[in-house]
Amino acid sequence: MDRPLMAHSSLVNPAGARRLTGPAGAPLRCARATPWTVALRLCTWIALALLLPHRLHAQLTVEVELSQQQFLPGEPMPVAVRIVNLSGQTLHLGQDNDWLQFSIEGENNRVVRQLGQPSVREPFTLESSRRATVRLDLAPYFELTRPGRYELRATVHIPAWDREFSSPPAQFYIITGARLWEREFGLPTTDPGTPPVMRKYILQEANYLKRNLRLYLRITDPAETQTYKVVPLGPIVSFANPQPQLDSASNLHLLFQNGRVTCAYYVLNPEGDILVRQTWLIAGSRPRLSADADGRIIVVGGQRRYSPDDIPP
Repeated sequence: MDRPLMAHSSLVNPAGARRLTGPAGAPLRCARATPWTVALRLCTWIALALLLPHRLHAQLTVEVELSQQQFLPGEPMPVAVRIVNLSGQTLHLGQDNDWLQFSIEGENNRVVRQLGQPSVREPFTLESSRRATVRLDLAPYFELTRPGRYELRATVHIPAWDREFSSPPAQFYIITGARLWEREFGLPTTDPGTPPVMRKYILQEANYLKRNLRLYLRITDPAETQTYKVVPLGPIVSFANPQPQLDSASNLHLLFQNGRVTCAYYVLNPEGDILVRQTWLIAGSRPRLSADADGRIIVVGGQRRYSPDDIPP
């Protein structure tokens, strides 16, 4: 740890003290300061003052990285905070829930309201010259509903030093997607005497970084005042519409083209959990959704292509 710079004071010869002498017993005289030497000393002190914060900051570096730069309101926002220890000491981090803090500002320095504190209490040690990475989802903890540009900062507090170290800002955007389809549905219940709890499925596409379209599923209340979940479903081509259907359990079956000859097939439950994920090829005929003799929704046509990402495997 860098020691603070100490101000140096000149020595004064008190009365009765032995005088300092030079050659041949001549009194030792100090050279008179010239304007040039005064200016040189002043520049030296300014340089030291500017260097001190940099040296202190170099004890610990903090960086925050986002998985992408554009998000829909309510979409998961995975972040990675990288902490590099250059202090020469072993640090004990994660002792409480306040050692790692986050702040988000919108345009015109508008502070985004924080809805809660992420759970980051998990003690660990970080040796000198080593790096640690903390990963978490920030979406549930900030009110990010207004489209626009935002900046995210992470701050690490070191209680032993009584110091804080902040990351450079990471920029991202909240965007609105084009609505492709929506459908209200009732949650399954075992009590037929109670009115159903209603929800809404909404399919939206967003132009990610102006390079490709991506498809999302939002699950909200009927008035869309509350978003329960946003599920990214991946890329979608612009020239083919998705095929959504609901089964008797209010599960959403969704088939959409995501490549030149490939289609993605999903089944999601009312909580937004992915029950089925498959890849189908446009081979011989185009895949489509249909009901079998028992009323179950299945994919007919095309050709199934098995992938390590399939759910279930």
